[in-house]
Amino acid sequence: MNNTLKKPKPVIKQESFLAQYIKNPKERKRVMITLNIVATLLLIGFSFISYFYEQWLTENIRAYKGNFREIGSIARIGFFVTLSIYPIFLLLKWKPLKKIALGKFELKTLLQFIGKLVRQWHVPIAILSTGIVLLHGYMAILKGVEWNFTYLSGIITIFVLFLLLFMGLKRYKKKDKKWHFKIAIVFFILFMLHATFA
Repeated sequence: MNNTLKKPKPVIKQESFLAQYIKNPKERKRVMITLNIVATLLLIGFSFISYFYEQWLTENIRAYKGNFREIGSIARIGFFVTLSIYPIFLLLKWKPLKKIALGKFELKTLLQFIGKLVRQWHVPIAILSTGIVLLHGYMAILKGVEWNFTYLSGIITIFVLFLLLFMGLKRYKKKDKKWHFKIAIVFFILFMLHATFA
């Protein structure tokens, strides 16, 4: 009789979707918290807008238009903060920056601190701004789709935004071949055109 016990097979933990891309636990936690906050805000926002839309439509359509434009402006500020990562890190690579100082205070030290903050919050602010854009888009669709520059540029910009987010995921594994940066430039141009001529 064989009394040898079979060794139990080791339990292999499956990585979550985000863990496959974001290896840093702190960064992953920030992203998860942001996603949960945005999902909650979207649920509340969509419900609130849908419930009060008829009232806005009959009582004060100008206030409605003003609200969805303001929401778009808030998203624009968020994207400016998100995109600021590129000029900041470009400046940090600029060699003459080391010589710029006011007494003992060096500009490079300040930029490194700002760069660290921007790097930490780049993805959460991008996700939050995307959620705000979705609310803006929903309000625009409820108002009625018109085949003009404002609506077409908005639709194209949102499409490019989701492509940018997808490439952002690939950027974590450095498999985007710099497409995240290239699409970010296209997105910046498009959303500025949309915002300026809306």
